[in-house]
Amino acid sequence: MKSDPAPPKVVEHRVNNQKACVVFLHGFTGSNVETWGRFPEFLIKLPELTGWDVVSLGYSSSLIPDLVGIWSADAPIDKLATLFRTTVSFGLEKYQTLAVLAHSMGGLVVQRAFVEDSNFTQKISHLFLFGTPSNGLKKTSLVTFLKRQLRDMKYGSAFITDLRARWQAKFAAGFPFTFWTVAGERDEFVPCASSLEVFPADRRAVIPGNHLEIVKPEDQKHLGFQLVTKTLLGDAAPAGPWNSASVAVELRNFQKAIHILEDHISELDEPGLVRLALAYEAAGRGADAIKLLETHGKNRTDAMGTLAGRIKRRWIVERRKQDYDRALKLYSDATESSKDVPDQLYYHAINAAFLNFAAGNTKSAQEMAEKALTYSEQGDSLLWRSATQGEASLILGKNDRAIAAYVKAIEAGPAAREIGSMYQQAMWIADLRKDRLLADKLEEVFRPKVAVAAV
Repeated sequence: MKSDPAPPKVVEHRVNNQKACVVFLHGFTGSNVETWGRFPEFLIKLPELTGWDVVSLGYSSSLIPDLVGIWSADAPIDKLATLFRTTVSFGLEKYQTLAVLAHSMGGLVVQRAFVEDSNFTQKISHLFLFGTPSNGLKKTSLVTFLKRQLRDMKYGSAFITDLRARWQAKFAAGFPFTFWTVAGERDEFVPCASSLEVFPADRRAVIPGNHLEIVKPEDQKHLGFQLVTKTLLGDAAPAGPWNSASVAVELRNFQKAIHILEDHISELDEPGLVRLALAYEAAGRGADAIKLLETHGKNRTDAMGTLAGRIKRRWIVERRKQDYDRALKLYSDATESSKDVPDQLYYHAINAAFLNFAAGNTKSAQEMAEKALTYSEQGDSLLWRSATQGEASLILGKNDRAIAAYVKAIEAGPAAREIGSMYQQAMWIADLRKDRLLADKLEEVFRPKVAVAAV
């Protein structure tokens, strides 16, 4: 009698040659066919995630005792980590970024892969650990001494001790990817002390279910499924160029920029300085962006404008008058210094107009908006020329003209961050004007609804 064939090493749930991919990895005694149940299926059904391919990776893991040196044996976790890195590097190399969902021991495999190769995490946009014994298991099977994978997972093992030390050293300053560790409220196999408490409190989640139920959603209301999908979507639009996959790819590009540029900060030219500052901000390091520009961006108009933008965003959140005054002065000074550079000139002018408008100085805001419109006619960048015309028209109360200009800007092919920046500023103005109809029209431009295929 023939035994059932082993599951494939890679299950392709959806492969449409996208730039981003969701990767599932199972745990001890699991498989890439059974462990995650309908989780991949439900992901694929979400039209907002069509920009992501979806695959499941597999490896050998069973309760059968290892016959080391005799016939065959399941690989220890460090070897599985190398297998994972090899698969990603040569089997999934076409993807620019990956979101990894790992269950149980699979989470240890991923963590080991991350600490083994300093460059590996540059490709990761998200990591979700479900029921992972990150600090080991105090209660293990009676066959532990016959299974290398179980020995590795044991609390206090050489593997766990080494992993925790290396992980802390590598990510002491924070994670370069979006991270969640998830525990089941009824998980008796992996205690919370192991799955949650070794990570920052704001990166922990607890959902209903036992060790297996937390990764087997019965429907899309499953709390673990909701956590993953809402994290992947973030602030991105449901469809169009500002979708979640584009945002994830761009974030990984920013992480690469940080890795390359921050080693020689003092030698950066102005475009490199601005690029690094924007990368810092995208990675959640706004304070580093401001410090960088304050130290190295003096008397550089583009850098001054970028610094003003960071301070402006801080003012909108924290409402410190000194931030407002400083941002407005930076934009005003940069405007005076950019008379011979049209694309810089209207950029600084429109931001000065916005700050005046946000502070209730309507007359000054509209006067500066008119200047920005005039300056924009001489610019070379279709994208930012159109975006400036859209924002200036909003400040001047010319809604139809603003919408038409923003449509033109989107058609110019902006990056995800650029769309987000335009959207945020436009929505702030609509909110300040308390114009709900305008806000709805802007939503249609920047966050188009997902097209539903005809049945």
